[in-house]
Amino acid sequence: MPSENSSLAAALDRTRRSYDDTPYVHAPMMRSHPGRLAAQAVWRGRAAPDAAKARVLEIGCASGGNLLPLAALMPDAGFLGVDLSPVQIAAGEARRRRYGLANVELRADSFEALGPTDGAFDYIICHGVYSWIPEPLRESLMRVIAERLAPDGVAMVSFNVLPGWRLFQIARDSMLLHARMGDPAQRAQRTRELFTRLAAESANKHTYGKFWRDEATHMAAGGDAYLAHEIFEDSNAPETFADFAGRAGRFGLDYLGEAAAVANNEAELAPEGAQSIRALSEGDRLKRESYIDIFSGRSFREALLVHSGRADAIAEPALESLHYIPALELGLAVARDAPGVFRLSIKETELFFQDSRAEPAIRRLLERRPASSRLADLVEGADAELRDEIRETLRIAVEAGLLAASTLPVDCAVQLDERPKIWPLAAIDAADSDHTATLRHSAFTFASFQRLLAPLVDGTRTRDELVAAAVDMAAKGELTLNGPDGPVTDPQELRARLATATDNALAGLWRNGLLVVG
Repeated sequence: MPSENSSLAAALDRTRRSYDDTPYVHAPMMRSHPGRLAAQAVWRGRAAPDAAKARVLEIGCASGGNLLPLAALMPDAGFLGVDLSPVQIAAGEARRRRYGLANVELRADSFEALGPTDGAFDYIICHGVYSWIPEPLRESLMRVIAERLAPDGVAMVSFNVLPGWRLFQIARDSMLLHARMGDPAQRAQRTRELFTRLAAESANKHTYGKFWRDEATHMAAGGDAYLAHEIFEDSNAPETFADFAGRAGRFGLDYLGEAAAVANNEAELAPEGAQSIRALSEGDRLKRESYIDIFSGRSFREALLVHSGRADAIAEPALESLHYIPALELGLAVARDAPGVFRLSIKETELFFQDSRAEPAIRRLLERRPASSRLADLVEGADAELRDEIRETLRIAVEAGLLAASTLPVDCAVQLDERPKIWPLAAIDAADSDHTATLRHSAFTFASFQRLLAPLVDGTRTRDELVAAAVDMAAKGELTLNGPDGPVTDPQELRARLATATDNALAGLWRNGLLVVG
């Protein structure tokens, strides 16, 4: 009978081969930005290390899609990424060399190999690992995080949480059963086909059918890597928040909150149950978290952990030093016939403010997008009462998920400069990929013309010179522009169309936060 150690070694080897064969698509995760993690600590009255000069560890870094852009954004910080897959690490190392980054190391190894010689880390990111490793390794992972986390550091650990994730067990069980009855080489394609059938053909009058109609479209859109690691991975075991917090506590770690402020707000997660959650919790913070999970049915958490016993309260003015980052989709509407009434909204989330004088400040915040703003940028000429009102408006918007907070600014162009310049990492990516990261640490997909134009948006050319360069590319056959009747060949029409395309491409780069301050 195999020993526990040999069984774990075999499981790790299967995991390594799985990620070598089907590399995980790893993109920037805005909530993992050390500046945002630090802000969440400050938001909850805790001191946090200076993110700009921090040491950052990512466990399960894949090919560095999250870590490498952070290293480019934060040149004075140091980064280490570890991942089991040599294939993914090799791909990340190739990208690191292309970017010319010297402040980041990628290592093909198990997190268990991390030790005292690696030192302490101010921020630890562990996304997509905890729920996908065998039970004994979860203990080991929590131990390593506790040992390697600096005294005032913050760790972010994501995991699938019960009871909400139990619904997704339906999908996992169905797909594992389906996979046993067909060609393993075709299981990803066959799985997506079955998702589509289930969405259309399962009985909608039952909970089972409703699940498939709500979730199958999302699952069918997942790439092979999503299916391989979310559905078909050997280990995929959710657990309750209480079990997760208990495990962290055994290693001297306390739960601080979620990486997104809105995920701590029962009024947003379960508005109809918020009052019951507070009553049932009886003032117990950890019980409150479990009841939020029960009432909201959420299936995933991004938990922040800190060392136990910290009680270093931050004075209220510290919140004024934070940088506020508005969502790109955030809209502002003002009631024409009701002075002082305005609305902030994204999709289904709406906030109404009555009798408020804060609207001009919030308008300035949005006008500065995609860059961030501090309170000081928004309160020029405001008296103390108005300043307090603006700060309270910002607080409400953060906790509703309409704004994010960071201890570091988002430094990007707030308008299109005469000679626009894309940030270097995006220009390098455009040479061989449709995908890159923005200065807001979000994922971005180039449109085809944007990708062609990106290397030329280097701060030396005006808009008209960029249009001329595009016309020249078309003349050389490097660019084809199609109209209703086929390729456009008329020089005047071609130039007009390329001028419009250039304006749209530049506007997209600017609005998404890919252009640097001139």
